[in-house]
Amino acid sequence: MKIKPKLYYFQGRGRMESIRWLLAAAGVEFEEEFLETREQYEKLQKDGRLLFDQVPLVDIDGMPRTQSRALLSHLAAKYN
Repeated sequence: MKIKPKLYYFQGRGRMESIRWLLAAAGVEFEEEFLETREQYEKLQKDGRLLFDQVPLVDIDGMPRTQSRALLSHLAAKYN
């Protein structure tokens, strides 16, 4: 069973929107967690999951990844 990618971002479009579009175009199901409070953001930092203290964050196969351009390249290659 494949694990769905999980997307972490603020409620809204911004830098995550192109990643959502790419996954949708590739037919990949994904989950989203919206960061609605500062505590949610700080928890990701404390857990060491928020690399470079940046969002968007995409958890792929249990590995957190950041940097929207790098994510787009990686996802395009993975789901092509």
